[in-house]
Amino acid sequence: MIQFVVWMDSEKAQLFNMKSSGVERSHVNIHGADHHTRHKKDLHEVAHLENFYRDLALRLKDADQILILGPGLSKNHFKTYLETHHTASLASKIAGLENSDHPTDNQIIASAKKFFKPEFVAK
Repeated sequence: MIQFVVWMDSEKAQLFNMKSSGVERSHVNIHGADHHTRHKKDLHEVAHLENFYRDLALRLKDADQILILGPGLSKNHFKTYLETHHTASLASKIAGLENSDHPTDNQIIASAKKFFKPEFVAK
């Protein structure tokens, strides 16, 4: 089973592929955004966010389960993007959506272990 944890905010995402051999980490940064010049409620409508979400979805294409974490509304906007653009392939794989401020990598991994147990396979 391929399990991913995505921690994201309005500027970046950290992906954790929970493998039996360990955790593979990767990062995706939003490109071309000046998020301070727009209202937070308008962020999901900006074209660069569409590219950001598409990049994230591409990296998650092999996932069996996805846990999305983060502060604010970015995680909700990404979930809506997946439901709109990847209904069968990825939206149905979302196992959870949880608030999480700015945890360390180890805290994210601990959250994954707690959430995915007993299915969790990474050591």
